[in-house]
Amino acid sequence: MTDANGSIDITPASGFFTELSLAVGFLTILPVIDNRRASEDAVAASFEWFPIVGFMLGLALCGEDVILSYAFGQVMRSVLVVLSLIMITGGVHVDGLADTVDALGAGRDRERALEILQDSRIGTFGALAIFFDLILKILALSTLAGSSRYFALILAPGLARYAMVLVSRRIDYLRPAGAGSTLLADDGARWPRRKLVFILPIVFVVAAKFQGAKALLVAAAVVIAMRLFYKRWLGGVTGDLIGACGELVEIAVLVGLST
Repeated sequence: MTDANGSIDITPASGFFTELSLAVGFLTILPVIDNRRASEDAVAASFEWFPIVGFMLGLALCGEDVILSYAFGQVMRSVLVVLSLIMITGGVHVDGLADTVDALGAGRDRERALEILQDSRIGTFGALAIFFDLILKILALSTLAGSSRYFALILAPGLARYAMVLVSRRIDYLRPAGAGSTLLADDGARWPRRKLVFILPIVFVVAAKFQGAKALLVAAAVVIAMRLFYKRWLGGVTGDLIGACGELVEIAVLVGLST
């Protein structure tokens, strides 16, 4: 990109649309439109928009489910919707859950657990985690119909992305370098704006009434439990651990709303 004088403009991209596009890029396989290098502040600020992307994904899944309802029954639609969510996110959070479960096999050996988290290969425990992740989501969603189904499709991915933000708030990031360290950089000046984003769950809770309150309580319980566990186990988080928490919240919300 060049300026009016024909020289190359190397000013890092910033602003709301850059931050939101970065959040979309981190959470999905959709391409980021702005080709300029983003500033570190924009990368860090993009983290606060994760929940917005989550609710956008949920709305997209609702639209897909409506379209699929003309050709498929409830169970098959549930399978396709769950697979669609994995495909559009690149399966990165499912992979994080698998790596986390594999790392649990290291027990109290912290260095070994961190080594496993960095290993791209999936072990037996990780494969089982993926299997049960898919089964639980599909079975839970298959029991839901009508407005309850659509609330679940919106709340599960939305609250899961909130969980990713909250589980990593003011906790050590266990890798000193990389995108994660920039993404989780804390800036207190952003929190007044971030509070506006955090109003969204309240809006959905009011809209969903009992269902929304139930989903919010389930998600909060998972986040608190995982945050305490991560601190006790490894003393902080990695990208895999953050993604695993999001996956567990998705499962918990869908299962909770199905009962």
